[in-house]
Amino acid sequence: MSSPLMLNKSENLDYIDRVYNYDWSSTPLGPMDSWDPALKNATNLCLKTEFPMCIYFDPPNWVLLYNKAFAPILKTKHPAFGKLAKDIWYEIFESRMSIEFNSVITSGKGFYSRDQLCTLQRDGYDEDAYFSYTYSPIFKSDGTICALWCLAQETTQKALNTRRLKMLGEFGHLTSNIESLESACHVITKALRNNDDIPYNLIYFVKHKLNSSSESLIANLIATTFDDDNKKKRNFPDYLPESNEIIDLAKDVNKRYDTYIELKRISGTYSFLKCDSWPIYFVLKEDKCIKILLNDESQAILFPLKIFLDKENVLSVVLIYGISRTRSLDDRYMEFFNLVTNQIYVLLQHGKSIEDEKKKTKILADLNNQKISFFQGISHELKSLDRGADDYLVKPFSARDLISRIRANIECSILRRKILFHRYKQEDVKLLLLTISNMILSESDLDKTLLYITKEIYRRLPCERIFIISNESSKKNKIVVPCENDSEDLTPIINPFMGFNDYDNKNSRQFTESQNYFNENSGVNISLDVYCDEVHKNVSILSVEIRLNNGFWGWIKIHRSQNSVWYDSEIELLQQISNHISLAVTYAKLLEEVGEKEIQVKVAEIANNAKTQILANTSHELRTPLSAIVGITSSLVGTTLTTDQRDMLNIILNAADVVLSIVNNVLNVAKLEAKKISLVKKSFDLLNSLDSTIIMFGNKAATKNIELIVNCEIDMLPRYVNSDPERLNQVLTHLLSNSVKFTSEGVIVLKISMQPHEFIEEKNEENDQVIKKGKLLFELSDTGIG
Repeated sequence: MSSPLMLNKSENLDYIDRVYNYDWSSTPLGPMDSWDPALKNATNLCLKTEFPMCIYFDPPNWVLLYNKAFAPILKTKHPAFGKLAKDIWYEIFESRMSIEFNSVITSGKGFYSRDQLCTLQRDGYDEDAYFSYTYSPIFKSDGTICALWCLAQETTQKALNTRRLKMLGEFGHLTSNIESLESACHVITKALRNNDDIPYNLIYFVKHKLNSSSESLIANLIATTFDDDNKKKRNFPDYLPESNEIIDLAKDVNKRYDTYIELKRISGTYSFLKCDSWPIYFVLKEDKCIKILLNDESQAILFPLKIFLDKENVLSVVLIYGISRTRSLDDRYMEFFNLVTNQIYVLLQHGKSIEDEKKKTKILADLNNQKISFFQGISHELKSLDRGADDYLVKPFSARDLISRIRANIECSILRRKILFHRYKQEDVKLLLLTISNMILSESDLDKTLLYITKEIYRRLPCERIFIISNESSKKNKIVVPCENDSEDLTPIINPFMGFNDYDNKNSRQFTESQNYFNENSGVNISLDVYCDEVHKNVSILSVEIRLNNGFWGWIKIHRSQNSVWYDSEIELLQQISNHISLAVTYAKLLEEVGEKEIQVKVAEIANNAKTQILANTSHELRTPLSAIVGITSSLVGTTLTTDQRDMLNIILNAADVVLSIVNNVLNVAKLEAKKISLVKKSFDLLNSLDSTIIMFGNKAATKNIELIVNCEIDMLPRYVNSDPERLNQVLTHLLSNSVKFTSEGVIVLKISMQPHEFIEEKNEENDQVIKKGKLLFELSDTGIG
């Protein structure tokens, strides 16, 4: 089996053969053998390059020849070699290409265009495409232009991505202009006007109750991209279906939507619902986006959104987008529509939040005005009574009016206490979450933190039992409150607003009916009647997931008596606590990892220090006997010895020197690791100091038939230098030793020089000498394997 690379080469060779075997005599160029050498060379280069390239021959006929990499640009126009440019690119030849060709012919210079928009016929339909291309002239030997090079690249997707990202970025600047849900729609449609990817946009609102019947649904057109700036007139184009301000969706309940049309494009086959009107009811029923084909063969796509206004009412939003006639609805185009829809949802939610704030502000202002009016009325009536019976006979006192005002004041007082109660609940939750955060940051034990959280939940929510269950089997994976051995006081927190709570029985039905919504969202599960093994009876359970790093870590489970309902405030509290538990678990894991790594670092440091100490002690212990051996052996050299004895004595001396050198190196390594090594700074004769080292390694290199070359200009080097001669020789010895060891043939070059432009002249005041300061540079190169 051939590799893909070999297959590509084989395919390219087949393509080149097709070009050369083409009947060029049928074109204005004539047989290929009769072509000018410049054209032949250009053809050969074009066909063998891997970049998309073509040649336009024989001006003004402009006959096309191109390589295999250029074929994808032509798409359905391929094969096209031997054809005239005006027949291939008929859409843009007269308006653009002929002008650009003439410009190159006239000036004799190349031409470049970047991300140029072209509307081309592809697969039977018009499609917008972007290209970056360049034209360069090809000259004959006589200096005339006989053809044009064209190096091209299609940049359609890049241009589309840039344009779409820019539009999505503009959505982030629209929030400051939004004052309500309706104004959000007008801001959105105004931002989408004159958009190439979304030709038009319509927004319909359908307000209804949860689980309401479809017979009462009414769709209201809120905003379109065809609106005037004054919002008084809409100029719908003729090709759109009828877009009424109000649509009774009950008429569409029994309407069938089963006619689907498949459109084949280069990028794939796409299925569209054939419609003569907007299928708003069908989109709400299916609760998913629907692609439709209109009567004039244009395309559109409808997206549904849901915004919960309160516990009973829902606002369904239907977004209608026009699809560009010059783009196919591929995956990237669909992804763009999804991103736009998400941005619109955020803006609509922002509009709703502003409306809610305005309503709350108005309610509080009305309550305050009623309170002021009530007390002013009471004050007036009491003053009237205080004037005596005569005044009372003149202006009789109305008991019914007083009672009605007292009732209104009582209602205002109750409402005010409710508002204070909810503020108290919010502050209590904030304090609890702050306490949990402080426990996390104080590096408290995770089990203690979870136990504290469990007990605080038990004190705040009416329940029989609370569990925090971990998915990690390696640890204590369940915390239960109350437990059998728990002696701590778990008395519920006293409510300072007696008579008020979150549990209004009038709303129980709504919460029970919305339990499916919670089961499908935010990791919340509600079971009103399920058997529990822990308590051996049926209970109502609220479960909230605890997630960690996008994974499942555990649950918070709360038990109540059978068929008890659960409320929004309880679910929201548990979700907030779940997030803090996730933080606590993450922080505990990080502390555990940090602790383990600190221990590993300390162990490594202790081991390294022990190794350094052992090396230092061993080196010291070895140097004493070795020094004695070297001293005694050196003394024996001066005595009367036989030749064999003297040879053996020299061997001992050399071996002792080698061992002593190794011990010194080990000691130096130990000092280096302990950061106790010190450099001696003294003046010494540079050449004399290096002479013995160079001679020693020159002899060693000679035994391996290697040439050691010392490259230096003695006149340029200072005779005396101020440094550490022992360390300098030590470093040089190691470098030369490695070079000799790993070089089997060739040369070793040691270059010694002064670094240029770094001389500093200083005059010595005592003896009027000029001192030159500089840096010595030692460079070593060899032909070995290193």
